[in-house]
Amino acid sequence: MFQFSRLTVPLKARVKGSKGHLTECVAVLRGLALSSRSELQQVLERRKRVQSDQTTERQSRTPLEDELLRRQQKQQLQHPEEGRAEAQLMEFVRVRQNLRKIHSVIQDKAANP
Repeated sequence: MFQFSRLTVPLKARVKGSKGHLTECVAVLRGLALSSRSELQQVLERRKRVQSDQTTERQSRTPLEDELLRRQQKQQLQHPEEGRAEAQLMEFVRVRQNLRKIHSVIQDKAANP
């Protein structure tokens, strides 16, 4: 399993120099570090894992899923345009209602001098 060892670098230097992952920061603040694998090995393994996940994801998709994904992306691109069109329509309705109110007030004043 993992073996913890005491770090010999001063705390201020460790915190100032590292802006890593939250668990690494917690380990640094406790003064403990994992000694099972080097940081380079961990990064390489993580990169390899991400790459293999991406390849399996690409391979596991069926043509139907690809088409559904394309349609979903297309709809997402069209959605903001629809939102803007709705906002413009709502603004038009508000202006029209305001004009009706103003027109009715003007007619009331003209009818009751």
